[in-house]
Amino acid sequence: MKTRKIIGAEKYDIHALRYTTASELALAGCSDKLIAAVTGQSIEMVVHYTATVRQKVRAIEAQGKRK
Repeated sequence: MKTRKIIGAEKYDIHALRYTTASELALAGCSDKLIAAVTGQSIEMVVHYTATVRQKVRAIEAQGKRK
Protein backbone atom coordinates (compact mmCIF):
# COMPACT_ATOMS: atom_id res chain seq x y z
CA MET A 1 0.00 0.00 0.00
CA LYS A 2 2.89 2.34 0.71
CA THR A 3 4.13 2.18 -2.87
CA ARG A 4 0.61 2.48 -4.25
CA LYS A 5 0.15 5.69 -2.23
CA ILE A 6 3.42 7.08 -3.54
CA ILE A 7 2.38 6.53 -7.16
CA GLY A 8 -1.25 7.50 -6.60
CA ALA A 9 -2.63 4.02 -7.24
CA GLU A 10 -4.46 3.31 -3.97
CA LYS A 11 -7.60 2.26 -5.85
CA TYR A 12 -5.78 -0.54 -7.67
CA ASP A 13 -4.98 -3.94 -6.23
CA ILE A 14 -1.64 -5.66 -6.67
CA HIS A 15 -3.11 -8.31 -8.95
CA ALA A 16 -4.46 -5.71 -11.39
CA LEU A 17 -1.16 -3.84 -11.42
CA ARG A 18 0.80 -7.07 -12.00
CA TYR A 19 -1.56 -8.15 -14.80
CA THR A 20 -1.35 -4.76 -16.51
CA THR A 21 2.43 -4.66 -16.19
CA ALA A 22 2.79 -8.15 -17.67
CA SER A 23 0.47 -7.27 -20.55
CA GLU A 24 2.25 -4.01 -21.37
CA LEU A 25 5.67 -5.65 -21.23
CA ALA A 26 4.46 -8.41 -23.57
CA LEU A 27 3.17 -5.78 -25.99
CA ALA A 28 6.59 -4.14 -25.85
CA GLY A 29 8.15 -7.43 -26.95
CA CYS A 30 9.68 -8.56 -23.64
CA SER A 31 10.38 -12.25 -23.11
CA ASP A 32 8.57 -14.27 -20.46
CA LYS A 33 11.78 -14.34 -18.40
CA LEU A 34 12.01 -10.55 -18.40
CA ILE A 35 8.34 -10.21 -17.50
CA ALA A 36 8.78 -12.74 -14.67
CA ALA A 37 11.74 -10.75 -13.35
CA VAL A 38 9.65 -7.58 -13.18
CA THR A 39 6.44 -9.10 -11.82
CA GLY A 40 8.00 -11.64 -9.50
CA GLN A 41 5.79 -14.36 -10.94
CA SER A 42 6.58 -17.80 -12.32
CA ILE A 43 6.86 -18.33 -16.06
CA GLU A 44 3.56 -20.24 -15.89
CA MET A 45 1.78 -17.23 -14.38
CA VAL A 46 3.39 -14.89 -16.91
CA VAL A 47 2.06 -17.10 -19.71
CA HIS A 48 -1.39 -16.95 -18.08
CA TYR A 49 -1.30 -13.15 -17.62
CA THR A 50 -0.13 -12.48 -21.17
CA ALA A 51 -2.17 -15.03 -23.15
CA THR A 52 -4.78 -12.56 -24.40
CA VAL A 53 -2.35 -9.84 -25.39
CA ARG A 54 -0.02 -12.32 -27.12
CA GLN A 55 -2.97 -13.61 -29.16
CA LYS A 56 -3.64 -10.03 -30.24
CA VAL A 57 0.02 -9.56 -31.21
CA ARG A 58 0.00 -12.80 -33.23
CA ALA A 59 -3.21 -11.76 -35.01
CA ILE A 60 -1.75 -8.38 -35.95
CA GLU A 61 1.44 -10.06 -37.16
CA ALA A 62 -0.54 -12.57 -39.24
CA GLN A 63 -2.63 -9.83 -40.82
CA GLY A 64 0.57 -7.99 -41.73
CA LYS A 65 1.74 -11.04 -43.69
CA ARG A 66 -1.34 -11.09 -45.92
CA LYS A 67 -0.71 -9.97 -49.46
